Amino acid sequence: MKPREFSLRQVGTKSSCYDLGLLIQSQNKMNAKEQTTRPTRTGSPRGTYDLLPPESNDWNEVEAQARTLLFRAGFNEIRTPIFEATEIFQRAAGEASDIVNKEMYTFLDRSERSLTLRPEGTAGVVRAYLSNGLDRKPKPVKLWYLGPMFRYERAQTGRYRQFTQLGVEVFGSASAEIEFECIHLAWTLLSNLGTANLTLEVNSVGDFESRSIYQSAMKKFLEENQAVICPDCLNRMNTNPLRALDCKVPADQALYSKGAPKIQDYLSEDCKAHQERLLTSLKRANIPYSLNRSLVRGLDYYTKTVFEIKTTDSRLGTQNTICAGGRYDGLVREFGGPETPAFGWALGMERLMALLPQQPRDGQTDFFVVYQPEEISFSEAFEVVAQVRSRQATVLIDYENRSLAKQIELANKSGANCVLQINKKDKSRTIKLCSKGVHLDSPQAVEYVESSGNASPLNFVSHNGDDLWADLGKYC
Repeated sequence: MKPREFSLRQVGTKSSCYDLGLLIQSQNKMNAKEQTTRPTRTGSPRGTYDLLPPESNDWNEVEAQARTLLFRAGFNEIRTPIFEATEIFQRAAGEASDIVNKEMYTFLDRSERSLTLRPEGTAGVVRAYLSNGLDRKPKPVKLWYLGPMFRYERAQTGRYRQFTQLGVEVFGSASAEIEFECIHLAWTLLSNLGTANLTLEVNSVGDFESRSIYQSAMKKFLEENQAVICPDCLNRMNTNPLRALDCKVPADQALYSKGAPKIQDYLSEDCKAHQERLLTSLKRANIPYSLNRSLVRGLDYYTKTVFEIKTTDSRLGTQNTICAGGRYDGLVREFGGPETPAFGWALGMERLMALLPQQPRDGQTDFFVVYQPEEISFSEAFEVVAQVRSRQATVLIDYENRSLAKQIELANKSGANCVLQINKKDKSRTIKLCSKGVHLDSPQAVEYVESSGNASPLNFVSHNGDDLWADLGKYC
């Protein structure tokens, strides 16, 4: 509510200065009350969330594992803008897709150009592949990406309006073997992370010729049943009949399961042989799978192989697909490039993180350095911090010149694995090392003496001749 403004006309010509002052005071109080009681929005926008520590540390560990796995398989990272020209997504996803019709965040910039926050990653990667000349590189070109996507959907468990996807895209290979490798990578990542209750569903939506024949059969079936199918499927009947198989209405699902034409009856011999090669490789790798003949995915650009990795874990509710993808041999050409076979998948990070086993939160800090401010300066103590950090250890220190007792209290609260106490004895420095739960004055705390005044801060040895750094390595 906008604060009311005072006007002299409200007073009248006979009002005294005293009355005028009271009126102004009263108005100011009312305005102040309105401003203090006005509700303020402090939360994140609906369908979004703030990723905070320590959960953000868990994300970093998962992302690091993904990076390592994909790098070892010859994939290189690509980073594209989070917004693109709207036509990029319209051309890729298809005008009839739910993404284009219902879910895109689209806006006009100051030059009246229509831009859209990316709802998925493949379209932007294909655009970047062509605009940066990657199509002229030796094939296959293997890329991966990680970043936020945006869709205006009903917020619920496992579904957000801003969400994070990890994805891979391979350009230049038409083989079933490259599909197997990509699926194998996704399965391996999920397995290595401890994700349980996984199922792999596979299908073929045919090549361009067999898909066209099948679409005609599906359209005829929908026309025959248009009196009972949902409004969305009525629209799909004339735009992309295959998308009806992706319908979430239970009555429609039952109808299609019982009476709709089956895609396998329309596959060419080449499509059948292609799928058999993929399934043979999956069997050889002991990756369990099932054929789901109704699986078509929600985007229009797929050809031949499509797949989904799902979980039976109840924590995700109905949003149980973790990773999904397929082949899209015609998309590069649709963007004005040469005929290029391609395959890829995307994995929902929020859904993955919700399924991972809970990890202990303690022990993320290796060392906490404490010192006696009256004897050791901060800069002198920080020399030790810098040296230990250079050995890939996580080290904390107090910055507020607190007493030694307060620093030790902070160290205990930090959950650090060990405490390093720096002291001075007869102009020489000593470092006392004790692990979590051990008092610094305990006999179990080991003291190291500086072996040379001009040496590195880590040139300390114990009375038994043990090297400080060799012992530090046991705790990080």
